[in-house]
Amino acid sequence: MPLLATLLFVSIQAAASSPTPAPAPQARPEIAAEVERGTSAYNSQDLAFYQATLAPDAVYIADDGAVFAGKERVVGLFTRIFARPQKPHLEVSDVVTGGKGDAAWARFNWTLSGIERARPGVATVIFQRTEGGWQVVSIHNTAKGHAMRAASPSPGASPSPAHKH
Repeated sequence: MPLLATLLFVSIQAAASSPTPAPAPQARPEIAAEVERGTSAYNSQDLAFYQATLAPDAVYIADDGAVFAGKERVVGLFTRIFARPQKPHLEVSDVVTGGKGDAAWARFNWTLSGIERARPGVATVIFQRTEGGWQVVSIHNTAKGHAMRAASPSPGASPSPAHKH
């Protein structure tokens, strides 16, 4: 019985000293709706939507790392993408939103198909509310499943156990 009481006391002490978990991000249904509108505009190749919703200093980071700074450059990119003979199709899932006041964000998985190099990825979009509604300040895409190159060993480093001479 003393062992059980000791274990119970240690468990209670550990629970009391554990940090409180961070609260879940605040859901922003209006931002999820903006993501849905953006996805529909992409699939219907609606450049006017992007001209209206991108902030003047918007930044778009493509999944290959290319950076397009400024509304004109981002709209120019979409103009070139939409002019291609193969029409891209974007599907979005697992949308998570948050933010406070006039600043908000969305993170979601995406799949791009209908093109030669179909692929999945993850995006984060930052929004700011203006008098005219929500504007996109930043879009950052990251490809899923991209492979990392193996690092070269540092001079003087020992080979890994699997490495044979």
